[in-house]
Amino acid sequence: MDAMEYEFLLRRVYRCGRNYSKGADADIYRSMEHAHHNLETKTLYFTQSEREYQFQKAFATVRNNVRDAIEAGMKQVGSKEAIAQLQDLKSKLTIRFYSKEELDEIIEQADDILRENGLSEV
Repeated sequence: MDAMEYEFLLRRVYRCGRNYSKGADADIYRSMEHAHHNLETKTLYFTQSEREYQFQKAFATVRNNVRDAIEAGMKQVGSKEAIAQLQDLKSKLTIRFYSKEELDEIIEQADDILRENGLSEV
């Protein structure tokens, strides 16, 4: 997934441009991607526990931003079906959730649902 998809989701919900304080900044997602890459490639510069910590910290930031955006998006859609779908996606984003691949799918699905229900990109 492209980091811009993450940014576009948050921009769509918050109806803003690039905004770091609201999490609508692709660089936040890219930081998580970089930490994930370091974890997967086992870079020599850090210990395994340092790599895991860096990934979990960066991932939690992205996960929490996505969860908050989904919650804000639920307040903006009128369809009960869309709200139920978004609630289902949000319920997957627990404190123990650390799957980048699944998070990418959640971002794509949430963006599709919001777009289908009239939330347009800024």
